Amino acid sequence: MVREFERAEKHPSLGCRTGVHSAGGLIRPSILMPVPSRAIWSLPLPRGGRFRSFLAVSSSDNGAAVQFRFGVSDLRIYEALAQQTITAGRSAWVDFGADLSAYAGTKFSLFYRPDSMIWRVVLATDALGASSATAVWGSPEIVTDLAAAKEYAARRQRLR
Repeated sequence: MVREFERAEKHPSLGCRTGVHSAGGLIRPSILMPVPSRAIWSLPLPRGGRFRSFLAVSSSDNGAAVQFRFGVSDLRIYEALAQQTITAGRSAWVDFGADLSAYAGTKFSLFYRPDSMIWRVVLATDALGASSATAVWGSPEIVTDLAAAKEYAARRQRLR
């Protein structure tokens, strides 16, 4: 997701950027976002997919708290899949993830065909106080197994 960050819709558009961030001695490629903010990618999702990231908060105020949210939308309905509150001053990355398997694959329905959908994947942050902070999404990615990744690559080309 870091590599495709330029394609994402960003709110606010200023201040959202990619870079590297260190927490607990581990340096990760990251998406850094002012709080509050959100970034939205429009893409199909792989079968058996899972969103995975590591979270951190950068702020001069160790009491600054940020709520991280991850969800998926089809332009009609937004489904919140995971949320986590992180306070600045933590020394280590916080593991964060969500199951995306409901958004791809074969479903027994005439109307719900997730493989043919372009989903809106949303990373969002909210401040839980008056302090300013930067939300850090370390190594955000959507992962799946090898067979599903190959099928996804072919399907993504067809949907473009």
